Amino acid sequence: MYLIPVALFLIVFLIIPDIASACPNCKEAYVDDGQSSVSSGFNNSILFMMAVPFLVVGTFALRLWFAQRKRDGDSLST
Repeated sequence: MYLIPVALFLIVFLIIPDIASACPNCKEAYVDDGQSSVSSGFNNSILFMMAVPFLVVGTFALRLWFAQRKRDGDSLST
C-alpha cells in the first residue's frame, strides 16, 4: 500500500537534482556585471526562495485561524 508513494518519492528525489542543477556560472556572471539578465534572475530566485517558507507557513496559519473562527461561531449559535 505504501510502496507506490515511497517508490515515487525516491524516483523524484533522485532524478530532480540532476534536472534542476543550477548553472555554476551564475555567481561569476553576477560578480562581473550586476545588471545582466543572469544576475537579475539570480537575485529573483533568492527572493523567491526566501518568500516561499513564509507563504507556506502563513497560508497554513490562516487556514487554522479560519477553521477556529468557524468552529467557535458554530458552537456559539447552538
